[in-house]
Amino acid sequence: MTSDTLSPAQPPLAPNTRQMAWTRFRTWVFEVPALQVLVVLVLAAWLVATMPAMANPRSITSILVITSLLALAAMGQTLVVILGGLDLAVPGYILFGAFMAANVAGKLAVPAVVALLVTALACGGIGAVIGWICHRFAVQPLVVTLGAGAAITGGTLFLADGDYSSAPPNGLRSLASLRAATFGLPFPPIILIVLLSGAGMWLFLTRTTAGRRFRATGINFRAARFTRIRTSTVWTVGFAASGALAGIAGVFIASFGSGWSQTIGEPYLFSGLAAVLVGGTIFGSIRGSYTRTLLGALILTLLSTIIVSNGLTEAQSRIVFGVIILAVVSLYGRERHVRDRF
Repeated sequence: MTSDTLSPAQPPLAPNTRQMAWTRFRTWVFEVPALQVLVVLVLAAWLVATMPAMANPRSITSILVITSLLALAAMGQTLVVILGGLDLAVPGYILFGAFMAANVAGKLAVPAVVALLVTALACGGIGAVIGWICHRFAVQPLVVTLGAGAAITGGTLFLADGDYSSAPPNGLRSLASLRAATFGLPFPPIILIVLLSGAGMWLFLTRTTAGRRFRATGINFRAARFTRIRTSTVWTVGFAASGALAGIAGVFIASFGSGWSQTIGEPYLFSGLAAVLVGGTIFGSIRGSYTRTLLGALILTLLSTIIVSNGLTEAQSRIVFGVIILAVVSLYGRERHVRDRF
């Protein structure tokens, strides 16, 4: 008598606990900017521990003002990166805004409101043309914005005619002065301006139909067109906003420094893009937001303060920033893109 011997069923393989924990961690990092908040807290504690003199209202205000200027300069870049592009004309826009603040509003005594309006219209108009060209002819924004930035810089220097001695009027300087107050509170208006602008951009991207169309265009360009989204308009408006916001940032940057130079906008190209990427907004990202850029700007400002306090040079600080960007991109850039999931 024989009997069939059945081998016992193999138990399912136990999942790799370590791999599951890493997956949950990455998902959590992608969903909320908790990692950036943690880094801010660590850097702030490190700064206070190594330099106790920084724990005073004047130093804190200075850090917040510098963060606000960087965040404002990176606001438009955030929109372009969400679209999947890159705006290398930012230094040119900032230079033009600084020229309008110092030589037009300051030297020629043109009302500050007029100078701001002209800056927004001129830089926004150039950005709109760039966005339309890139979309219409399928040209990489990297190429078009690089050429446009050089042209804007050259045109601004031609208008300045070598006059870099002018300064913005007191009305503009008071908006970014460390000694200024806002509604009686001891901080300059630029901080409130950036916070309100950030709230407005958050509402636009998350609570409006136009914001959802904007994100859809960045996530999947072709799919957005099939849903009758006018992607040409989205690109035109996105790059127009980038130009206008960078130009306005140039006005405030010149006002904070009480003057300008022909290289005033150059540091904000690298640091502005770094703030966007360190905040966790990757090209064409579904989770990109200006809140992340604000946190990225604060991280870089705190890190720069620590670097300067330790005597590192500009070249060494750029190396540190570059390593940080590579680390962030290696984390966020590995996320499977939405357009590849279906």
